[in-house]
Amino acid sequence: MNRRYFLTAATSAAIALKARAAAGQTFIAGVVPAGPGRSSGQASSSGNPARTYWTNCDEVCGLGFHHIEINNTRAGIAELYSNRVPEFKDEMAKRQLTLAGLALFSHMAESGERLDLIEHHMLLGRFLAAVGGKYITHMLAPETALNEPADEEAYRHVDLKVWAVNGNEVGKRMLNEYGVVLAYHPERGELRTGLHERILAATDERYVGFLPDTGHIASGGGDAAAVCRQYRSRLAGVHLKDFRPDRGQPVKAGNAMLGEGIVNFGAVIDVLRNTNFTGYVMSESGGTNRVMRDYMAETLKLTI
Repeated sequence: MNRRYFLTAATSAAIALKARAAAGQTFIAGVVPAGPGRSSGQASSSGNPARTYWTNCDEVCGLGFHHIEINNTRAGIAELYSNRVPEFKDEMAKRQLTLAGLALFSHMAESGERLDLIEHHMLLGRFLAAVGGKYITHMLAPETALNEPADEEAYRHVDLKVWAVNGNEVGKRMLNEYGVVLAYHPERGELRTGLHERILAATDERYVGFLPDTGHIASGGGDAAAVCRQYRSRLAGVHLKDFRPDRGQPVKAGNAMLGEGIVNFGAVIDVLRNTNFTGYVMSESGGTNRVMRDYMAETLKLTI
């Protein structure tokens, strides 16, 4: 075999492998940006959510990503651009990016906040529909602060009936009016206490979807692939996150760079591919944006 033939054959094989990988990927792969400058060492644009957002967009665009999700509770981008949609779309188009979804914490289990919940979610749904987004990653805040609690015991006191009534109503309105899915995203405490199973059982799968996080599942001792398979009909997306149990007890202590923890990402991707999943698969908290890009593209063979 001469050198020219070998190089031609090797190139053809590589192209064929990439084509087979792409052909088997029915879902859309993207990223939850790791934060301003975390891949490049730049300083944070703290105090200016719009500048921080566009800094993140510039970085992930430069790495080849085309689909992102952000935490709107922290960024407030939907509120900031709700009346400036054309401007937002133009800036995203310049970067060849789509805002696939918004994540937020809310008091879905509080009966006294139902009207505010509906109003806020409808604002987010309207904005997402206008800019091409498809889902809201909903995270339950069981305490006053709109955040994950330090003590998972707080999840044991959640009013499940109220969550179900509010979640069904919000999800139904967003889906019917804007085509945006309310996707329940259980945090670690919900998985460890089994609250996620009760919430999914109590809500209407027509209106409340599911967006599991592989790292959170692993932290609760679960099998991410099995969870995705069990709730496949409700999946709006999946967060790819790794977990290392040797990193202590605090809520975020187990986060690990993709590939350095115990999550079997190959099995998760196989479930999604084998069932022709067409939603979103977003890497999150898996190191820098560059690390996540390399792991998704080179190890998991995903097209981003």
